[in-house]
Amino acid sequence: MKINTISDFYKFLEEHTETNGNQIYRGVRNSTWQLIPSIGRIKDKKGKELDVKQEKLLLKIFKHRAYPFIKDYLDSDIELLTIGQHHGLPTRVLDWTKNPLVGIYFAVEEPFTSEDQKETEHSALIIYEPKTKANLDKTIDPFKITTVKRYIPKHWDKCIISQGGLFTVHNEPYKPWTSSQLKTILIHKDVRNPIKKSLNRFGINPGTIYPDLDGICKHIKWLRSNEH
Repeated sequence: MKINTISDFYKFLEEHTETNGNQIYRGVRNSTWQLIPSIGRIKDKKGKELDVKQEKLLLKIFKHRAYPFIKDYLDSDIELLTIGQHHGLPTRVLDWTKNPLVGIYFAVEEPFTSEDQKETEHSALIIYEPKTKANLDKTIDPFKITTVKRYIPKHWDKCIISQGGLFTVHNEPYKPWTSSQLKTILIHKDVRNPIKKSLNRFGINPGTIYPDLDGICKHIKWLRSNEH
């Protein structure tokens, strides 16, 4: 499916109002971007990809330096990875949402750049529909899994709540993830701003997505910008 007009957007919402509850969504500004976790997108000082040993070292340093903020979670590597991911630590997890409106918001949130336009005319909403439901009580060792797993975090941050956030944990985080259970909805660049305005009327904007002073200020700025 492609979303080229506002009518297409509303049609998409109508089709996704009732789902089996197992679908999750990830919005990306540039449709050519692959599903590679952040740890797989950075290079070391020699320009080489990191490996698991270096990845574990990053987590170890994070545990040591962030101790006052994370001491309640030190027994769980998966919780620490999701907290680190939330604050910019390169990890083997990817962010998703249970809310299609939030997923589309993240696809259109930031301006479509000239570099983006050299590669594509579309942003994208990626839909993942696994066959099994995620288990709230399931513990995951992120470094021992053999397939991609979903992880629903505790509500340790307001953004997790407001964004309906959850994560996929990747056993091969240095490779693009593909699956027959993934579907891509293309969003044309010319409809991005109209969609963003509609989402604002639905109550999906920086002030609600990021429920803090930064989010409020970002929303006020957007309301007075030429985008709006």
